[in-house]
Amino acid sequence: MKVDRKEMLRYLGGGTGGEYTDRRIEEAIALAERVSAPRCVFRHFDVSDDRIGSYDPESRDVNSLLRGCRAAYLFAATIGSGAEKEEEKAFVCGDTLGAVLLDTAASCLIESYADEMCEKLARDENVTLTARFSCGYGDYPLSHQNDICRLLDTRRRIGLYVSEGGMLMPRKSVTAVMGVLADGYSPADVSRHTADKCMRCAAKNCAYRKAEQTYGENNEKK
Repeated sequence: MKVDRKEMLRYLGGGTGGEYTDRRIEEAIALAERVSAPRCVFRHFDVSDDRIGSYDPESRDVNSLLRGCRAAYLFAATIGSGAEKEEEKAFVCGDTLGAVLLDTAASCLIESYADEMCEKLARDENVTLTARFSCGYGDYPLSHQNDICRLLDTRRRIGLYVSEGGMLMPRKSVTAVMGVLADGYSPADVSRHTADKCMRCAAKNCAYRKAEQTYGENNEKK
């Protein structure tokens, strides 16, 4: 589990601003990795009639993601609240730059951890998974985070819950759906299902949207 520095720079808008900022970025990355307490949980469900077990995601985008899937996993992960506490300390001390850089590093870290755990899940279960698709992407209602947390019993198992304001707590956490692709899918089919999540999201003007890629038969640009 490591912060992807290139991804962090993309979140920050590209350039670093010089030697001082470079050093602060490295400090933020090291701190985020040191204070994180990663935990995750997942659960396997059969998929039938646009439902994941008895759960209805109420999303055409999720239904499209799961087309051709025999099953799906609900997934949740968190790196804990360590980074948030360090951010608060930085703000109190007037170190706004340090707080912003730490927040960005922690955002990258939870994505890195979630990627690692999903890859491990696929290896351990010997399955091919679609990309993660989270509440808030496309037409998948953000309110469904409550359903995923309830179905996975996240508060008890990994300390993750949804606040009264609808925020995941700790903040550096993710919930998601992943489909299990049926046997016999070609590389082109896998590419279609695992195309970058930004390309599936309707927020075309998002500041954090990745550039569109072309996914060929061999998925060379994945």
